[in-house]
Amino acid sequence: MTVLTVGEGALSDRLVDELQRRILSGDIPVGSWLRHANIAEEFGISRTPVREALRVLGSRGIVTIVKNRGARVNGHSATEMRELGAVRAELEGYAAELAVDWINDEQLEQMRDALAQFAVAIDDYKLDPARSRKPEANTRWSETNECFHSAILRGSGNRQLLLSIEDISRRLPRNSNYPAYAGNSRLLQQNLAEHQAVADAIIAGNAKKARAAMVKHIRSSTESLARFIEDSERE
Repeated sequence: MTVLTVGEGALSDRLVDELQRRILSGDIPVGSWLRHANIAEEFGISRTPVREALRVLGSRGIVTIVKNRGARVNGHSATEMRELGAVRAELEGYAAELAVDWINDEQLEQMRDALAQFAVAIDDYKLDPARSRKPEANTRWSETNECFHSAILRGSGNRQLLLSIEDISRRLPRNSNYPAYAGNSRLLQQNLAEHQAVADAIIAGNAKKARAAMVKHIRSSTESLARFIEDSERE
C-alpha cells in the first residue's frame, strides 16, 4: 500500500500527480477503470481526496467520469500532446517575452532558485540513477518545474495570458513531462539547459531571445513526452 500523509487539499494534488504519472508511464493502461474504493484502499485515504483527484484528471481530459462506476482512463495521444504543446509554447513564449520588462526581484530569485534545484536533482540522480525513476523524483522535478515557470508567468504581468495558459495546463500540465525523462540523464541535462537559456535571456533583457528560448523548450519537452507515449504504445 502506498500511503500519502499530507493535508487534504495537498493530498488530492499528490494523488493527481501519482495517478497521472502511472497513466503516462503505462502502469495504468488506457481504457482501464479507476475505482474510488480501490484507490482509497491502496493509498490509505478517504474517498473525498480520491473524488477530487479524479475530478481534476477529468477536467484535463485524462479520464472520463462515469456515474456509479468510477473513471475510465483516456490518456492523451501523441498527436494531442503535440497539438497542445504547440499552443502552450506560443503562449508561454509570449509570457517570457513580457517578463523581460515586468518580472520583479522576487520572481527572478524564484527562477534562479528553481534552476539551482534542477542542478542538484540531476547530480543526485547521476549518483543513484534508480532514484530518478521513483515517484518522489517525479514530485521533486515537477514542483521545481512549476516553481520556474510560475515565476516567469507571474512576471509577465498579463492576467489574461495567465488565464489562457491555465486553460491549456488543465489539459497538458507542465508537470506531466517527467516520465519521459526518468532514467535518462541526457534528457534531464538537456531540459536544464533549456531552462537556463530562458533565464539567461530574461536576465539579459533580451525579449526576442527569451521568447524563442521558451518556445524551443516547450516544444522540446512536449516532443519528448509524445515520443515516450508512442514508445509505450509499441511495447
